[in-house]
Amino acid sequence: MAYHHDLARMAVACGLDAIGSDTRKALDITVLDTLGCMAASSPEAFADASLRAQQVNTGDGVCSVVGRAERLTPAGAAFMNATLGHGYDFDDVHLPSVAHFSTIVIPAAMAACELFDADGRTFLEAVMAGDEVGGRIGWAACSTEWNGTAVRNRGFFPTAILGTIAAAAAAAKVARLDEERFAQAIAIACSYAGGLASVSRGDNSTKRTQAGWAAQAGLAAALLAKEGFTGPDSVLETGQGFFEAFTGNTYRPEALRRQADTPWVCEEMSFKWYPLEYIIHPLVEMADRARAGIGQRLGAVTRIEASATGRFVTLFTPKATKIAPADPFMALMSAPYCIARALLKPGTGHLFLPDFRENYVCDDATRALASKVEFTTDPSFEAVFPQHVAGALKFFAGDELLWQDRVDDAYGSLHRPMSLAHLTEKFETNCAHLGPDYAAAALETLRDLHRQPDARWVGRLRRAPQ
Repeated sequence: MAYHHDLARMAVACGLDAIGSDTRKALDITVLDTLGCMAASSPEAFADASLRAQQVNTGDGVCSVVGRAERLTPAGAAFMNATLGHGYDFDDVHLPSVAHFSTIVIPAAMAACELFDADGRTFLEAVMAGDEVGGRIGWAACSTEWNGTAVRNRGFFPTAILGTIAAAAAAAKVARLDEERFAQAIAIACSYAGGLASVSRGDNSTKRTQAGWAAQAGLAAALLAKEGFTGPDSVLETGQGFFEAFTGNTYRPEALRRQADTPWVCEEMSFKWYPLEYIIHPLVEMADRARAGIGQRLGAVTRIEASATGRFVTLFTPKATKIAPADPFMALMSAPYCIARALLKPGTGHLFLPDFRENYVCDDATRALASKVEFTTDPSFEAVFPQHVAGALKFFAGDELLWQDRVDDAYGSLHRPMSLAHLTEKFETNCAHLGPDYAAAALETLRDLHRQPDARWVGRLRRAPQ
């Protein structure tokens, strides 16, 4: 039987009764963190612009946008919530896939829940199913034999490519499609998937909307399958099919089937302590530590050598763009800028979301220090990526090595998990602009999510009309 049918059978069968308490906690945390990222982006100018661009989906809609007063059509809400979730690159990531699933799967499931008035348990099972389908395909395309993920290596953006299929699975789960129609939802989504890896260069503002488009397209695929539309047969493995198009037929078929002793994909998410491209996280962590190590000698620094996986050299180049990013979003995709900002920021080198909003700085001192950052590759970092995101920094004054450090995994990864206290602090900070009671009320709703009898809980995440 074709692979997309196998995935559909797995997704239809999976549910909360099949998982233990640790998996359930991991699932709850992905929801918590993603909703907080949506809330953080809700007041931004790009949110208003995205809404204007989606005018066809405004009006008397039935679906909610986190932190906003508007109600949209299901397609509009899926697009908006996913765009908000990925708005500051603060959302969790499935490193084996090099993809942000949660920010696409959760909005698609939320919109479908409000469309079909599905309960909280159904929502959680939909997120679980969407993650698993997207992650299985992501794992199949990932191997050290071809240096990480074949999707990215071929020039595509895994978040958009895999996320479209994951969103279709989540929406199909909410719609309670039978196995045959569920498989068709996956097949249709394979045709809808698209997105170039060049959106991650930090010289454009398209990246956040790729998540929105994937959520909207995945939802559409599931709704079309519900109405009887079909996709190509053997769509993943056939000639001119998904794997040929997006990986050059480079994939591991055995990874498409979940083994009983392997973690669920929702357990494999890495979380972000900084609102930055994940590859930059170890470098900012070390820059923060370097403040004490270098002290008053920072002015003597002539060169900063930064090492990371070479697959993301675009975070360092072109140098002129990275030294003086055009706006805060492009700044959080610039390793030289973030390193310099962490070194020069008053008080602490930790970069918070306000550092890319109201406290954003790109002055002469920051640009001058950023110009001293030089990128070097490290074979040991290449060998462990994407399961590990490692980095190193060296500071030189002429030929003298002033300070050096190395991080073998970013904080928030599976190997250095973020504490629940930090995850909760991040959520509350992301929700702070919505008023003193919003975060507490949202946390209360999410703690009891599996008992919510209908979809009204989604509406409680809106902002009251002003």
